Amino acid sequence: MASTRSILLPVETFNREFDGKLLFALHAAERGWQVVIGERKILHQNLPSMDRSVYFSKGFRSSNRKMFQTIAGLGHSIVALDEESLVPASDEMMQMKMDHSVLQNLQMAFVWGPDNVRMYRQVEELKDKPVVPTGNPRIDMMRPEVRGYLDEAIASITERYGRFVLFNSNFSAANHFIANKTRFKVADWVAQEKAQSLKDGFLAHKTELFNAFLAMIPKLAQAVKPNMLVIRPHPSENKQAWLDAAKGLGNVHVIHEGSVVPWLAAADVMVHNGCTSAVEASVIGTPALAYRPIRSDAFDPDLPNNLSQEFDDSEALVLEAAQLVGTKTKRKLDGPRKKLLAQHVAALSGPLACERLLDEIELHGALLERKTSLTGRMTAQLGHAIRTTTQSFRAQRKTNNDNANYAKHKFSEISHAEIKACIERFGSTMNRFDNITVDQLKPNLFKLHRS
Repeated sequence: MASTRSILLPVETFNREFDGKLLFALHAAERGWQVVIGERKILHQNLPSMDRSVYFSKGFRSSNRKMFQTIAGLGHSIVALDEESLVPASDEMMQMKMDHSVLQNLQMAFVWGPDNVRMYRQVEELKDKPVVPTGNPRIDMMRPEVRGYLDEAIASITERYGRFVLFNSNFSAANHFIANKTRFKVADWVAQEKAQSLKDGFLAHKTELFNAFLAMIPKLAQAVKPNMLVIRPHPSENKQAWLDAAKGLGNVHVIHEGSVVPWLAAADVMVHNGCTSAVEASVIGTPALAYRPIRSDAFDPDLPNNLSQEFDDSEALVLEAAQLVGTKTKRKLDGPRKKLLAQHVAALSGPLACERLLDEIELHGALLERKTSLTGRMTAQLGHAIRTTTQSFRAQRKTNNDNANYAKHKFSEISHAEIKACIERFGSTMNRFDNITVDQLKPNLFKLHRS
């Protein structure tokens, strides 16, 4: 057992991660853990003052290298609650985003399901480390015993928009929040020529798809009248392109608001291409339509498209969407799709992913004890101070305004009262958590513990 019984739970993208991670924090606090949860940047700024803890990273890509070194040097254990591998384009592309130093500092990985275990067992540095298919708290939010937490949000959405088609966009590569930015980072060991070739191919494919969807929006809006079309841009996207596409279309709304789960539950049907939300829709039972005007074996993720009804032609897709909207028909997956989902997502039944995560942490407690020297901790503290100061100077530059706005877009301010309200709603839904106290440590940073 980690000696401090403390967990650090950073959240990068509020709308996507927060509800599920708060549910996990509540389960942990109920078992006697102290949990610090909140905005990733704020939590990282305060790492040296934190008790030695089990730090839950959202993944273990090469971009985590410097931060992992600091976290490990300060004496924290590092595990990954993998957010990023449910819908990879390919095993090879996912593995190219990892490097040795990141994996060296990682002590355990919690992944979505059995297929992730298969993929990660191919990585040499992970062969002897626990890689456990626990599922993810994001899926817990769709389980019958938890879904009542979202009833109020679902009712509010339905009252505002009636019957609607939900289009979940997934084109941050071609339409990033920060102009001219394409996020495509691979590890340093990947040959530069190969990395550039993959980046160029990925961007070209996503741009072509993006343009096809922009052209399809007016057709879809016209077909579903008098019902609504709700466009939900990816958290990393610039919504202006979709606002432009919807201009003059009275039944189209472009919205980036709250968790996607109540939107999926309230929608009659969703439209996408290669989007994780199609997996979530499959769990909820909302019909998912995948528009695939072009295809790429190298860059298209299989799972969300294979769980959906697929269309190469926009006319056929909009006709199907128009027939489904207004029916509010939930669909159970057929046998092959149900089997496919189970291969990729654990904890669809039985113990919640939250409970499985805690069981594994407590089982592997001895493994998670990290020994550090005084010199190592001092070096990590110095590195952290330099890194924090450098980032602060960069944030003050006018040219960095886009990055600051982007961070605020991904995690806007949440108050102590709002966190307490969320906890009370979980409590009333699940009839538990009455003995959990929440304290505010910093703006957007909170500590949960048992009273």
